[in-house]
Amino acid sequence: MWSLNNGQSKINQKGTKVMKLINYTIILIMVLLCLPFTTINGQGARYTGEYKTSPKLQYVGKSNFVIEGLDFSEVDGDVIGLYNCENVTIKNNRFRNSNKRGIYLFNCKNVTIIDNSFDHVHTALTASTSQGVKFEYNDVYNIGGPLSESNDTNNGFVAHFIQVTGAGNSISYNAAENIYGESSPGDLINVNQSHGTAQSPIIVKGNWFRGGGPSHSGGGILIGDLGGSYQIAEDNILVNPGQYGMGIGGGHSMIMRNNKVYSKSEYYTNVGYSIANWSESQSGKSHTITFEGNTVNYANRDGVTGNSWWIAENMKPVAGVETNRYDPNLNASILPEQLVGRARLGLPPTNPGEDRPGNGELELDENEVPDNDDKPNFELPKINNHPSITIYLDLNNRVCINVQSRQSSAMVVVADINGNILYNQPLNRYHTVLPNENVPGTYYVYVKNADREHLKTITLR
Repeated sequence: MWSLNNGQSKINQKGTKVMKLINYTIILIMVLLCLPFTTINGQGARYTGEYKTSPKLQYVGKSNFVIEGLDFSEVDGDVIGLYNCENVTIKNNRFRNSNKRGIYLFNCKNVTIIDNSFDHVHTALTASTSQGVKFEYNDVYNIGGPLSESNDTNNGFVAHFIQVTGAGNSISYNAAENIYGESSPGDLINVNQSHGTAQSPIIVKGNWFRGGGPSHSGGGILIGDLGGSYQIAEDNILVNPGQYGMGIGGGHSMIMRNNKVYSKSEYYTNVGYSIANWSESQSGKSHTITFEGNTVNYANRDGVTGNSWWIAENMKPVAGVETNRYDPNLNASILPEQLVGRARLGLPPTNPGEDRPGNGELELDENEVPDNDDKPNFELPKINNHPSITIYLDLNNRVCINVQSRQSSAMVVVADINGNILYNQPLNRYHTVLPNENVPGTYYVYVKNADREHLKTITLR
């Protein structure tokens, strides 16, 4: 699986060589639970089947069809483009490495986009001048492109509605993660010049997003951008989403309620919730605005957290302001550690904020033995897992490591089930992807950063 950079070293049955090398003190074992398809996870794509390679697709004036089970990779331009199409379902597909949009809709009606995975695309969805658009239960990873390859740091979207109107529009239950330096998001969700109906508002509900910036204008979720009406953003959870967390940018009949937003201080962070009509001279005055039941702990660029929401005079009166809450105890644990790709890893449903360190893991009693066939052939030492170190599998089944406050001495060691050291290298950046060939098996990944350690059992199927 990994190249033997320092030669292969055999560990004896008591694991003494491993203990000398890495000074372990506690163990956590990953448990992959095989749950039914419909209950694997609450947010993000639920598809666990196979894909068939496909070139990019474009349809004009076509109706009543399904695009399903396809793998789009290294596409130049929009991957799927639909123009004047109606009654379309796009489901269970994978979009990888596109320099433009995964899906672009223009003047379409009744399009459902569900259970897809988007990995390193510029924008997952742009829907323009369309009706009845649903973007739900999708995984999105690293939008906008690497900062080093882009002069525009305000460019990528998870989902972008432009003049979307009518009933049945939704951006809900999606999971998205952006790694700093590998992505350049603007607004993760932007609802622009769009109008729902009183009976069927545009719904932005139950999304889990982590990562944004460094755009000085982009952030998490913005409804009412350049006006609009009958929109609801509720029950969303955002961690470190950018310059702002969530916002209402104008329009009327807007509701923002029961959301949770957290951000640590970065040089581009500003405010948790922003409510202001930025385009009053073009889109008209705002009215009937509700902002209620939201929770926030958002540190601005100076590290100040008390100023967690801002309401401009041209949006007042705003209903429900007194029901919102600044919670200094709110932190990054409101989202699971493994956010994108949960279904394909077989991870169980999770309640954000209640996960143990290293979501997807089960902490064992010291006398308890894991009930599986992949027991180590040596005695695993014990380490104390630190939450500042994250070890996980991404959508491409690669082992990834995130290390906060990385020191120059940070290192990673990988051993196989027999205790052979397969990989032993320093860590030179916050986010590291280990080289591998996805060989099935059980591996032990250990990371040390100064006095902080983390050991994780990774099983590749």
